Amino acid sequence: MLYRQGMIMINDGMVRIEETSAWAFASAARLDPGAAASASGTVTIARPPDLVWGLLRDVSNWPQVRDDVRDVVPLEDGAFTWSAGAVPVRSRFARAEPGHLLTWSTQAAGLEAVHIYRFEGVGSETRLHATESMSGPLALQAITDAQLEAQIASWLAGLKVLAEGR
Repeated sequence: MLYRQGMIMINDGMVRIEETSAWAFASAARLDPGAAASASGTVTIARPPDLVWGLLRDVSNWPQVRDDVRDVVPLEDGAFTWSAGAVPVRSRFARAEPGHLLTWSTQAAGLEAVHIYRFEGVGSETRLHATESMSGPLALQAITDAQLEAQIASWLAGLKVLAEGR
């Protein structure tokens, strides 16, 4: 798999992330209802929504959120590449509403994911609700709902530690 500006090359064919169903769902802030796996999680963080949103939106923070995230490279137009464990992926933010909503879609060989993070101010704290779905020909072999739920919980716990340490 080779990365090119705004595209991902799979099997000698170019697929623009904006042409995937995951992008359409992320742009609408909706999960893929036909996805092989979907899950959600919620955490309360003792920091205001704008701060928490900013930390998540800045992808250079992601290795501090989860220790298996590496090789984060911001690109143009909200696109970025990164790896989770041994899996290299390509993502792009679809909706970015500071302090309220952050969505993005992700592509990897045989997989597409939708990520939706909603930020709610509760006094001086943030209630962060994350939902994700994963689809594609390899999704059934790659992840179960329970595994995806554990990954979301890991993201939320790591973001809480990062934010509350600020």
